[in-house]
This record gives sequence, structure tokens and C-alpha cells, in this order.
Amino acid sequence: MLLQMIKKELLMIWRRPRELIVLLLMPFVLITILGSALGALDNNGEVEVHAKLAVVVEDEANKGQQKAIDIVNQSNRSEQEKREKIALIQSLQPIEIFIKEVGGNPELKNILSITEFSDRTKVKEKDFDGVLVIPEGFTAEFYANLLKEETDIPAWTLMTKEKQSLQVTIIQDIIDSYQKEWVYIKTAEELQLEYAALIKIKTDEQIKNFEKKKDISAFAYYGVGMCVMFVFYISTTVAGFAYQQKEELMYERILLANVPKFIFFLGIFFAAFILSFLQLTILFSLTATIYGIVFPSMLNHLVVTLTINVMAATFATFATAISFATNSPNVERILSSLIVPIIAFIGGSFFDVSAIGGFMETLGEYSPGGAAITAYLKVYQGYSLPDLWGQIKAILLFSVTLFLISAIILRKKGGIR
Repeated sequence: MLLQMIKKELLMIWRRPRELIVLLLMPFVLITILGSALGALDNNGEVEVHAKLAVVVEDEANKGQQKAIDIVNQSNRSEQEKREKIALIQSLQPIEIFIKEVGGNPELKNILSITEFSDRTKVKEKDFDGVLVIPEGFTAEFYANLLKEETDIPAWTLMTKEKQSLQVTIIQDIIDSYQKEWVYIKTAEELQLEYAALIKIKTDEQIKNFEKKKDISAFAYYGVGMCVMFVFYISTTVAGFAYQQKEELMYERILLANVPKFIFFLGIFFAAFILSFLQLTILFSLTATIYGIVFPSMLNHLVVTLTINVMAATFATFATAISFATNSPNVERILSSLIVPIIAFIGGSFFDVSAIGGFMETLGEYSPGGAAITAYLKVYQGYSLPDLWGQIKAILLFSVTLFLISAIILRKKGGIR
């Protein structure tokens, strides 16, 4: 029964080729016009992502280092072992290495700037994408752990203005990579390796990983932006055809045939899911063939696409439920002519709203359109699937909310007959 409902919805749209052509051709035309006209989103032909990090050093590194040296001198080790341990301690200054190797690296300066503070109260958090706090006693406990004392290294605390922005992702990746170096330090010490060479190799590898991130051209940005925007038009189109069935009394005949109304709405859900999947597949295939917009991980791209298809399907179901409950065709028109453009604008389909900063950046980051665009751009730049979880979670939360509202409307007595 459900398959017949899905087939019915798809056939109704298939018999109106004009709408299909508009939904497929229009976004590609807009990608071509915007990509060609603007050339790029900035003078360098790429979206500039520059993260600002404040580092608050509450620890006194010199005192911590001296304390570790005193412990070594007071130990029962031989004089040769003492000299070796002291030399190791003096060569390793974790806080200074982080400031110099990361903050002072000329390659990383293009994407990250570090400002050091000794007093947390002097930090204006609104001026930074993240604030990193290195706690008091860190250096002493670091050396104690290195010398195999029974102690744990205190964690660095990172506070961020936005949770899932590209700037925060960059900062988090760098700090996580650097904290992993603590494991390498101890491993190198246990294996009696020269850590200075090891840290240089790891730092170079980290820099190369960031350099591998793709630049985002105008065609790539608007290719993603237009695809995400027109997914919502698929939803409103499906909802509009569904309401036509109510006006033509087809919906009543389906109910008289003892077909549960939730089966009818599930048919709308899956029809929108299939159509949005075909739309995105065709559009991304065209942009890849003509403009060379290729995603490095097809698996990650598929995960994001399927998540967005769920959002499109729930949006179509929600629009249909509202229009049926109000018994008005104006719902679909209002959504397509007013709500969808607003979603696209806030999400950044027309321009990068993160460049505005402040409230608009936050609103765009957590909006359904903005989360979808950010997820696609992260896939395009080569981020891993765990890095996309924040955006996927925002899209699914929006979808579940619409689905629950639709279910409530369907269950309401007298709401939809």
C-alpha cells in the first residue's frame, strides 16, 4: 500500500515536466551565473578562514621546571642518569613549544593567530574564537608524569564562542594534535629517542594536514548553496501537489478505500526523499563534470546528502500537514515564496553570513540551511565524518521537530480528515 502511495506521488510530479525542469535547471543556472560573476568570495579566490585564539597561561613554567630538576637531583639515580634527565627536562618546555611552534609558524599564521595572556580577566572573549586556559601547576605535573611519577597531566581548558564553526574546528584540531604530542614525549623518553627531531616531524605533518584542506572557490560555494536552497523547493512542490489531491477529492477517495491517512503522508515523505536525492545527485554530478567540484570522500558526501534528504522529506510532510489542517493552498505559497528564501538567506546560500560575525554567524551556523552548507563544505575540504557530527545533529534535530509537529497535527481529532 505504501509503495502505491509513493508511486502515485512520483507519477503526479513526473506528469508535470515543467516543474521538474525548473527544479533541476534553475539551481544550475544560478550556480553558473553567481560563480562566473563573482569569481570568488574574496580577492584570493577562496573563502578566508582565520581563527583567533587567546592563550591564558596561569602556570609558572620556570618554577615547574626547576621543581622537576630538584626532584631529579634529590633522587637515587646515578650522576649520568641525573644529567640525562635534567637535559631532557631543559629541552622540553610544553607551553613555550606550543606558543612558538604553533603560534609562530608562518604557514599556520594564515589560518590561526595566537595572543598570549597571563591574566584571564584581561581577555575580551568576544574578540576571539576560542580561549585556551593552561592551568596552574601544569608544567610541574607534566614533568612528574614524564619522570614516571604517579600523577596525571592536567587538561587544558578550551572555551569557544561558537561550537561548530570552521574556526573552532581548526582550533580544536590543532590543540588535540598537540596534546597527543605528550604521549609522543613519554614514548620518546622511554625508547631513548631524540624528541626534538620527533616533535619537528610531527609538527611538519600537522602543518601539511592543514595545507591539504581545499580552498573553496565561488563555484564550489554556490554549488553547495544553491543545491541546499532548492532542496526546500522540492519539499514545497511535493506539498503543493499533495494539496491538489485534496482539492480534487482524491484524498477523500483514498480514505474511503480504507487507506490510513498516515500511509498517505508517508507516501509524501518518501516521494520528497527520493526526489531530493535525485535532484542533489544530478546537480552535484553536473557541477563535478563541468566545474570540477569533486568531493574527496563519497561516503561522507552520501551521509550528508541522505541527512538533507530526510530534512527535505520532513519539511514536505510538515507543509502538507499544515495546508491540510488549515484547508488552504496559501501555506505552500507562503513557504516557497517567503520562508524558503529566509532559510536560504540565513543559512548563507547567497553569501557567507559568517563574515558578518556576531548574532548572524551564530544564527546561520545553527539554521537548517547553514548546517547543511557547512557540512557539505567540510566534506569538500576533506574533514572526517566525526567533524561533521555537529552539523548533522542540527539537521536531524530540525527534521525530528518538524516530524513531531506533523504527527501531532495528524493525530489531532478533526484536524485532518
